[in-house]
Amino acid sequence: MLIEILSYFCILFTFTLLIYWPFINHFKQTPFIHRTRPYVIGVKFGITGLVLTFSAVHLTNDFMMYIQYIPVLYSGLLGGPFAILISGLIIGIGLFFLPYLELVPMILNINFLVLVLTLFFITRKYKMTNKNIFLFFWACFIETLIALFLGFCFHNKSFEYLLLYGIFTIFSFYFIYIVIRQIKLANDTVKQTTHLNKIDFLTQLPNNKENEKHIKNMIKKKSNFNLMLMDIRNFKMLNLQYGFSAGDLVIKQLAQHLMEYANKNGAYVGRLGGEEILLVLKDVPPAVAIVEANNLINMIAQQQFEVSKDLSIHISVTVGISSYPDNGQTSLELLENVFTAKQQAKTKLSSYFHINNLK
Repeated sequence: MLIEILSYFCILFTFTLLIYWPFINHFKQTPFIHRTRPYVIGVKFGITGLVLTFSAVHLTNDFMMYIQYIPVLYSGLLGGPFAILISGLIIGIGLFFLPYLELVPMILNINFLVLVLTLFFITRKYKMTNKNIFLFFWACFIETLIALFLGFCFHNKSFEYLLLYGIFTIFSFYFIYIVIRQIKLANDTVKQTTHLNKIDFLTQLPNNKENEKHIKNMIKKKSNFNLMLMDIRNFKMLNLQYGFSAGDLVIKQLAQHLMEYANKNGAYVGRLGGEEILLVLKDVPPAVAIVEANNLINMIAQQQFEVSKDLSIHISVTVGISSYPDNGQTSLELLENVFTAKQQAKTKLSSYFHINNLK
């Protein structure tokens, strides 16, 4: 029986991990995947439960290990209440097709279906999470243990069987949970490290590497776009007057305002370096980019920027503009031209300057 129990655990562990892996590995969430996720998870864990059922360890001729609610619980943690309902119904209905199903196991199976329906309605109101899944597990475990005890009440080895069931079930659930949790933590660490390699720490905007990658992707698509390079006027004086921490605070607040603008207008925003922030406006002609640059300059001039708890100031910015494909066929050419346009705006004491105006 020991080998059978180990094989049973390996099936449960392997199937659960294989189902969980793509989701804890942060694969790309498309709208279609998001909509169908509960149903896909429910079917997968339902099949897992069926495999467990047909390879179950039989404690006696009539009784087997009833741990099918473990994959049901993990389906609920990953896919929500509808995943619980789908996986539970697949397992429960499948149990009725067992050729050796006697009266007492059939009653236990009905008990399982009632348990699934109860979980479905409870989790619709109280979402299953990594914290409360233990409460759901112990409730299912105790309820099933009582049902098994009533079924075993006339068996002379009922205590030994129930003890074996309890040890195996508790070990299986917690061991799988710990492994999944550790894999998720490792993946979160990798994801965070990857994310930090792509963003600027201060502003949380994409960094230079990501900026260039975005521009190159836009060029590959052959779609018209404009680069706007924004620079804070007299930023060195601001640092000298209020301190470098105040300068960082101003840059951070400016980045937040530009992120809000980018989200509303479908634009891209990233930090180029220092007090320079890059915006990419797509599918608009240069004339519209100039209007947008002027609007941004006026919007920023009206904002208050905190430099300390008790002090706020106003700032002004200059904007250089270059357009694809007129002002460059590569990211390097476009960035060189937008930088030149920004320098012209500062030199000529103008708010904005398009590289087309350079004579």
